[in-house]
Parts: sequence; structure tokens; C-alpha cells
Amino acid sequence: MNILKLAIAALVLNASAQFAQQPLKLKSERKVPKVSVAFTGGFSYVFSSANGDGRGFSSLYNTPNGNVFNSKNLGMQEGYGLGAVGKFVISKNKKLSLTGSLGYNMFYNTVDNGMNRTRWNVMTLGAGVEYNFTPKQKESVFLGYSLDYNLMFGAWQSNITYPDGTLSNIYTKFKPASRLGMSASAGMQFRFTKKTDVLIGIKGSWVNVIPKQNYYSDEAYSTYMNDSGSNNGIELEGRKNIMYLQIFMGITLPLKY
Repeated sequence: MNILKLAIAALVLNASAQFAQQPLKLKSERKVPKVSVAFTGGFSYVFSSANGDGRGFSSLYNTPNGNVFNSKNLGMQEGYGLGAVGKFVISKNKKLSLTGSLGYNMFYNTVDNGMNRTRWNVMTLGAGVEYNFTPKQKESVFLGYSLDYNLMFGAWQSNITYPDGTLSNIYTKFKPASRLGMSASAGMQFRFTKKTDVLIGIKGSWVNVIPKQNYYSDEAYSTYMNDSGSNNGIELEGRKNIMYLQIFMGITLPLKY
């Protein structure tokens, strides 16, 4: 019995000695690229409360200035977007980056039993910053902010009542409009492969901060975006603010270490 106890003690001491000789394995850290690019896709929803009204349509015929087409919330409801964001690390701790972004969003609306439809196209060019709290870890949280240039164009198909009571459906194009806006984002990044990360996040955008306009067009079936208040005899329902929330996901690829 004593021999068995001595043998067990010897084995324990030997195992302890070998364990003490092994270096402690620290949690591995990732190598952060100096330059990277993220490709994303997402679903967007436009806030109706930004204008204090719904997403309905209205149109006026034979006003003092001719035909006037108007829609609440500019006829936007929801849509989809694609984007690419270049990231350039500028801090020694790898947490702060300058960003440049390029994006495309398509918004649509199908209210009033299909009698009114819209489709807006928004192309965005942005510049901003991103802060990553733990860039060297396998999982990290980031915050971003961007100033954006937005080019908007589209069309709607709407019903109209003529003076004799006849109903019709008219296809009207929006003239291209340029707007300056801003966006803020937050998300998480996960290591997928040695050189690839998966990211998910949420972004809020205000598309048309400045300038706002209200112009009359005498062209048939063509009109301006008209997101400002009443002006030049055209009666609209106040200023229109295009604000949307987007849920996105994508991948990040390194370009330079």
C-alpha cells in the first residue's frame, strides 16, 4: 500500500514539473491590416415619422401653375442597398481609421392597392471615420460616422382625377437631385478565416440635410424632388426629410498590412 502511494505521488510530482516547464499560451491576437475594404448588403426602412405623416400620395390638376404632383414622405417605404467601405488605419493602436464609402440604395412604395408606386435610386459617396474598440481580437465592436454626397433620381406611377371626373394613371419621372447628408453606424466584426472577417451592423442615414428645393416643372410627366416647404406658388406639405435605418452584413478583406 505504501509503495502504491509513493508511486502515485511520484507521478503527480512528475506531471507538475512538466506542466511548470510549459509556457502559458496567451490568447492569440490578429494582425490588423493598414488598409482593408468591406463589402456589405442590407435592408432599409424609411421613417415616416421624420415628416409627421404617412406614405400616401396626392396630386393636383389644373392649378394656377399647371399640374402639381405631391407625395407624403416622398413616396418612400423600404428598400435594399449595396455598399463598399475602404478603411485606412491612422492610429498606432489600430483603433481609429479614415473611411471612404460608395453605396447604392433602391427604395420603393406600393400603397393604395397598387395605384401608386414609386422607385427611388440613391447613389452615395461618403467620407468619415471608424473607431474599433478591440481591433486585434477575433471579435470586435466598431462605431462609424460619415458625411455623404447623395445623387437621387427615380419615378412614380400615380392616379389622377381630371376636371371631368375621369380617372387615369400617370408615370412621372423625378429630375436628378444632389443632396448632402450624413450617416452613423455600429456593428460587430468576427474572424471568419485567417484573412477574412464577417461583419453585421446597423446604420442610420439622413439623406437630404442640405440643400432643399421646391421648383415647378412645365415639362410633361417630369417633376423635381421638392423636399422644401411651399415656394413659388407650389403648395407642398412642409419640408421632407429622408431618414432610414438599414440592417447590413458583409465581409472585410485586407489590402495592405
